[in-house]
Amino acid sequence: MAYRVEYRGEDFGVATLDMALDRARNAILGDIGSLDGWAVEHDESVNDWFVQGVRNGRRIGATAVVSGPRPGVVEEWERRVVFLGDTPAEAFAMAAEWLRRRPDITALGDVGWHRTADGHQLRVYFRGQF
Repeated sequence: MAYRVEYRGEDFGVATLDMALDRARNAILGDIGSLDGWAVEHDESVNDWFVQGVRNGRRIGATAVVSGPRPGVVEEWERRVVFLGDTPAEAFAMAAEWLRRRPDITALGDVGWHRTADGHQLRVYFRGQF
């Protein structure tokens, strides 16, 4: 399931938590420049992470919100994975490789395409036997 990153009015999805945290950090770094580190807090009740830059021991700048899969909510086409590539071919290649390794997927739903400032985003909605 994909993770969603929201920062200063922009939002985008990625496939893993590590990718989402990296995207959040890069967005903050691009916005405010050099940092000493990061503050990351996790709210388990909603499965969100809050990321903020740290300079001189203090949090600075806007907070990026990384939203994870919501526990306990299941809809027929809720399962989604997002691939973000520098080119359309790269995004589709990542999706093809991921699907090749997932024989448990029984049907594809909608496929969404979105061009973002960070690259080409491909969303694949699917159903499987899990």
